[in-house]
Amino acid sequence: MFASLDLAAEPQLRLTELIAALTRNAVDFVVIGGVAAQLHRLPMPATVDLDITPSRSPENLTRLAKVFDEIDAALATAGKYGTWFPWHPISNWSQYETLHLITKFGLLDLVFAPEGSEDGFNELIRESQKLQLGKHVVRVISVSTWERLKIATKRDKDIFHLLLLARHREQRE
Repeated sequence: MFASLDLAAEPQLRLTELIAALTRNAVDFVVIGGVAAQLHRLPMPATVDLDITPSRSPENLTRLAKVFDEIDAALATAGKYGTWFPWHPISNWSQYETLHLITKFGLLDLVFAPEGSEDGFNELIRESQKLQLGKHVVRVISVSTWERLKIATKRDKDIFHLLLLARHREQRE
């Protein structure tokens, strides 16, 4: 019932396995955050998690709940292995804006309403592009959308990432 990962050990992100589980189950989502930066080859530090914004349609949430079974999803908590959460019915978890999950493939954040986005998935999917990740094609937010979301959070980490990007652009000119 619990994810078999130790939070203190910062589980290794196995990105292709997470993406494979999502795409195999036809989950509608867009990649945001650090993985989006990496896929765009932005000069950012490595990330330890996959951040996605999934569609909130009932059909998509049902497919996403099926993925939770496959990836042994648990809520990331202060406990060593997180805590199991009931993903059926989907109303148990789908009302939240963000879920931080521990999985057998690493950390997965579901960010239904990212700061800087007024309409979540529907807006971000329109502003996304398809990029290749191994054998899979995934929807990824654009660089300008990535920057907009980073600015909106006002977190120190995100401001640092924006400064890294600005420095990189200056060096290229």
